[in-house]
Amino acid sequence: MARPAWIVGAAGAAAVSVGLGFLGRRVLSHLDAVEVSGRSMVPTLRPGDRLLVESWTYRRRPPQVGEVVVAPDPRAPKRELVKRVAAVADGRVSLRGDAARSTDSRRFGSVPLTSVRARAAFRYWPLARAGLIPAASAVSHPAPSAVSHPAPRAVSHPAPRAVSD
Repeated sequence: MARPAWIVGAAGAAAVSVGLGFLGRRVLSHLDAVEVSGRSMVPTLRPGDRLLVESWTYRRRPPQVGEVVVAPDPRAPKRELVKRVAAVADGRVSLRGDAARSTDSRRFGSVPLTSVRARAAFRYWPLARAGLIPAASAVSHPAPSAVSHPAPRAVSHPAPRAVSD
């Protein structure tokens, strides 16, 4: 007995929808949005920059030197920092800001490799600066007297959760 074409079409559309929904949930569960509010990553990231961060990369491999990552602040674990990986050794990661005056691993020490939560992948705001977040092969810091920055502030999610910088 032949089935009407509309039933076959509806069943196919439902199967595709369920498959895409499952795939979408898997991808979206590894994405998060954060807003930068501190100056420790200037000039790469500026206060008000909004970023998409993703966690699936670090399920496959450890962070690499030069990548911009999100990790808990060891001084206040409920806050998160956005910093560049300066070194990875012995299960620990050294984090540095791109700005000369940055509160980073030079002040609070390295953090456990397992605490790195996500990689900053894409800046979506402001639109004029939208694009991939560059990984650097070497972290350079201008002379401290050349740049003046206020104390670090928190990086916060556009939604309810807050992260730090």
